[in-house]
Amino acid sequence: MQLMYQKKLYKFLMVLKMKNKIAIIANGSINNSNFLTNYTDDADIVICADGGANTARDYNIRPDYIIGDMDSIKSTVLHDFTDEGNTKIIKDTNEEKTDLELALSLAETLDPNEIVILGAIGDRIDHTLANIMCLNYIKPEIKAKIIDEKNIIELVENSIEIQGDEDNIVSVVPLTDVAGLSYNGLKWLVNDKNTKFGWFGISNRLSENKANISLKQGKILVIRANE
Repeated sequence: MQLMYQKKLYKFLMVLKMKNKIAIIANGSINNSNFLTNYTDDADIVICADGGANTARDYNIRPDYIIGDMDSIKSTVLHDFTDEGNTKIIKDTNEEKTDLELALSLAETLDPNEIVILGAIGDRIDHTLANIMCLNYIKPEIKAKIIDEKNIIELVENSIEIQGDEDNIVSVVPLTDVAGLSYNGLKWLVNDKNTKFGWFGISNRLSENKANISLKQGKILVIRANE
């Protein structure tokens, strides 16, 4: 009986781990409530990076955590979430990390298998670039992406399979020197290409409903864009 209980408990815990999807709301631009709630409703845990809590309040989303130095969150929003008592608020004044880095560090302690980052793209190009570079800090075994209404951005070290519609835009931006870069399922192919940081494969397109991008060494950003 004890062995059967242990097996059931193990299976239950494994299911929980498989479902551990975290959505992080950063302080960038989000203008579509359906876009945002589609991802937050699908997440097991929602974390707001400081001013991302303002967006959560605007769209009636209750985050599980708010973390940051609290310089971007509106005082009324902070007061409301504090009073409601359902959100854990973590003030961290570490000046060496951005609010998104703090949120990602917290997320990794929660043992996720997937992290979706929302509101990481905005008018400030410096903030947007810093947020994109944060993908480099996430453990490679965790599936992570930055998403807005027009873009999906992922950091790839080995390979990625892309599914979509024919003619969808796919761009590749090497973050390091890269060896053995190969595509299939895209209109303009490369095969076992070695290239330097800064070589751009911009505005490639799916030639069918599925494509694969792989590399033997290095890191690339794969960006899917809607026209």
